[in-house]
Amino acid sequence: MPKPAPIIVGVDGSAHAWRALDWAADYAARHRLPARLVHGSRALVPDGTIPDDALRRLVAEREEMLAEARRYALKQHPDLEVTTRLEPTDPGGALVDGGEDAALVAVGSRGLGGFEGLLFGSVGLHVAARAPCPVLVVTEAAPYPGDAPPQVVVGVKGEPGEDAVVRWAYEEADSRGAGIVALHAVGGDFSPRRRVIEDMELSAAVAGMSEDFPDVPVRELVSDRTAPRALTEASRNAALVVVGARPRKKNLIGMALGRVNHAALHHSRCPVVIVPTGG
Repeated sequence: MPKPAPIIVGVDGSAHAWRALDWAADYAARHRLPARLVHGSRALVPDGTIPDDALRRLVAEREEMLAEARRYALKQHPDLEVTTRLEPTDPGGALVDGGEDAALVAVGSRGLGGFEGLLFGSVGLHVAARAPCPVLVVTEAAPYPGDAPPQVVVGVKGEPGEDAVVRWAYEEADSRGAGIVALHAVGGDFSPRRRVIEDMELSAAVAGMSEDFPDVPVRELVSDRTAPRALTEASRNAALVVVGARPRKKNLIGMALGRVNHAALHHSRCPVVIVPTGG
């Protein structure tokens, strides 16, 4: 039997990383998946830049940081399988590489140390745009998982390949005992005829999910707000905002996050999950 895919968590000692660990451990426990705590740093490369004694002390410090994070996760979830990994490479690369066999990668929106002091927009965006699996970005304003509202917002554009995004949101809502808000933003006033069309397209995008997830209540919402504003406003009463990202065009590596996803990552009041779409 193959091993279950792990939840990868970026650990750097910052408060943002601890909050990401809270959410990642909660997700792993509910889905009965192992957690792998990862710390990456170019400073750990044994290339002679740092004297051997100093490098050994640095490695020991980072290993203890990971061990402390592991003890914390186990205190919250005693039955959780938790391993650690120290990577002598850049932090974004360590998390993206870890995502190759992962169910989810979780990262804080800002780092204050560890990850070479990089702010969101470097490590966070690097991981969100390149990881081959869903990425959970835990924003600064995110509550503790147990205090999150019982609602998952999923952004629906009405484009091909969104089935994976919608299903991921429903599965997560089902595991949380939460409801779904399927949100489609039009970005301006529209006629009654267009509203009927948009309502029908939104209903088609979530069709069949109620059959697979009968216990998940759903509210379909067509908004006249722009998508960034609609998602930001909806995030104020949500546990998660779930959006999709398409693969980039040929010869470009990673996902095309786009303006909407950037806005969600920077302004959401709750964690954001980026789910790769099929095309």
